[in-house]
Amino acid sequence: MILPFEHIRVFRRKGVIKPVLIRDPQGILDTLIDVYRDHVEKKRGALDEVVGDCEYLGYNFRLVRGVSSVLDSLSVFQSRSVVPPMEARRQVFREAAKRVVVSKDDRLEVMREMASRNGVTVEELDDSLYSDLEAEQYLVEFNTPTPEDLSFYYNYAHTVALLAYSTRIEVSFKGEDGQLVRQFISLGEEEPTRGSMMVVRLRSTNRLAQRASKIDDVLSRLIGTEGWLLRADIKYPARYKSTCVFEIDSRGDGRLLKTDPVEEEFIIEIPHVVRKKTLKYGEIVVLDEVAERLGVTNGKVLREIKEEGDEYRKLGGVLVVPAKYDEIKEALSSIETLGEARSYFKTMGVRDFLQVLESFGYQIEWAKPRKSSRLYRL
Repeated sequence: MILPFEHIRVFRRKGVIKPVLIRDPQGILDTLIDVYRDHVEKKRGALDEVVGDCEYLGYNFRLVRGVSSVLDSLSVFQSRSVVPPMEARRQVFREAAKRVVVSKDDRLEVMREMASRNGVTVEELDDSLYSDLEAEQYLVEFNTPTPEDLSFYYNYAHTVALLAYSTRIEVSFKGEDGQLVRQFISLGEEEPTRGSMMVVRLRSTNRLAQRASKIDDVLSRLIGTEGWLLRADIKYPARYKSTCVFEIDSRGDGRLLKTDPVEEEFIIEIPHVVRKKTLKYGEIVVLDEVAERLGVTNGKVLREIKEEGDEYRKLGGVLVVPAKYDEIKEALSSIETLGEARSYFKTMGVRDFLQVLESFGYQIEWAKPRKSSRLYRL
């Protein structure tokens, strides 16, 4: 869980820097939770509009947007289209060009005719027209947190985002955790251990999202250990010439951090595989998701993948490494519900798992609660 970098808020004094954490109950948390809960089965555009209105309630707009981004990570959005969007627009616009459309009734007549030709309802065709736009996605599932948990999730995501600007990080903890050690060392250039403290130095990078993702893996595991401590030299914003010190531990502000709990309803153990090459975008790439996160086009993501020389199997808007394709295909054959699929793909760090399901030819028979919705293959 990572806060968008533009929503970072910091306190800086005498060479020390800290993220502005939520320490006390705030009404905006209850308000935003209610907003998301009330917008289940409604379009994302309507949700974003109401969230925007919440910025005028007297709270810092970065706080409002930051909390909203955390709630997004606890939500499932889905595009609803029974007709491919581009095809739906092509048919409707072509038919509209044959006649004069100047009123709502004229538009409705065109929609009715095209819906009849495609064997769908007018509402289904209307939903399909622009379903490839983010604002037209529906909020189909919302895992409602308590205000206290939401504040902890926000604090965690905020801390990860700030740590992405680190030039040097030190960590220590009690006990042994080989995976945590490997993940930490992979962050940068390892320095000699200082007592019980492991140290890495990080080079400057423009790929902050990629670095934040690795730090997320480290911090989520670190806060689960006993007696942990993290100290970092942080250069934020990047234009600053000097660094400031950030420190957090299990006895202090570390108690205000919490990660999104791993769902236990469906667990698949995936053996650790040592790979010769680290894939920049991972084994599963949802192009729309990656492009949106990085603020670039799908084409640029594809060009970078080509330049890296990474091999993927193309499934529409989803790319999967060949070895992982067969593994996913076999796993999906034994998965029956949406909740099981969500849990499975979460273990691989896939957020927009609905698009991956569609790319493998699966559709959803929606039911309530959403996690009990059945999957079936065309």
